[in-house]
Amino acid sequence: MVLEIIFFILSLSILLLASIFDLKTREVPDYLSYGFLISVLGISLLYSIYTRNIFFFLYSCAGGIIIFSLSYVLYRAKQMGGADAKILTALGAIFANYSLGNIPLLFIFLLFLVGIGSLYTFSWGTVLYLKSWKRANKKAKDILREKKSIRLALVIFVLLLLIVTLFISNENIKTLLAVIALLSVSTFYLFIFIQVVESIHFIVRIPLEKITEGDWLAKEVKVNGKCICSTKAPCLDKKQIEAIKKAKVDFVFIKVGIPFVPAITCAAIATFIFIF
Repeated sequence: MVLEIIFFILSLSILLLASIFDLKTREVPDYLSYGFLISVLGISLLYSIYTRNIFFFLYSCAGGIIIFSLSYVLYRAKQMGGADAKILTALGAIFANYSLGNIPLLFIFLLFLVGIGSLYTFSWGTVLYLKSWKRANKKAKDILREKKSIRLALVIFVLLLLIVTLFISNENIKTLLAVIALLSVSTFYLFIFIQVVESIHFIVRIPLEKITEGDWLAKEVKVNGKCICSTKAPCLDKKQIEAIKKAKVDFVFIKVGIPFVPAITCAAIATFIFIF
């Protein structure tokens, strides 16, 4: 139990500090995220040596690798920051050694992360949408006009599903088809909602002197028709920033994200409850 308490205190301390930084500056210092990961692996290694059980450390490494792999995909897709990925990797290394009956605690953590993260993100987005109600509604109408053919295809698809249910007697299949229809419509409008909020609040124009390494480029930087920096890279690096400065570009469009560390903190605390 001593080890679990150490992990809990370490995690809570780092996560609370990281949440404060994330909410205030939208950036988490590297010394916090890297320090957290190194500390967790170091403690796991020392515990393995002390108990002469190398599998504890190996499980920590495996859990870290699994979470890092998932996080890296989201990082490349510009859906997660580098600090978020490192913090999640550290938590993955902690939870990999525990289970609730036959259910790995790492899996429970991921469920909490998806559930709490989705609710947190949707709530944040809703507040931003309401904050700019007129602009958001206008943008939504513009996007819906652009997606007219998709909307038509969706209506036809849903109608076909509903017609099929009229000729099916199995209630389970009827329910399944109804759920598919509902999810199809809700997913489409959720996608529109995300596009609206992102375009109004998360894509910002900033002057050249304010861009920093690690920023997410939202639009390609072109000079005389030539692409200087592409949006395919997960984030801006020193070489790209130098190329932009050399091209004497006045401003760039950067994508900013929701401060997600508070959601990670809530998911971690909920998971630790199962350890104790």
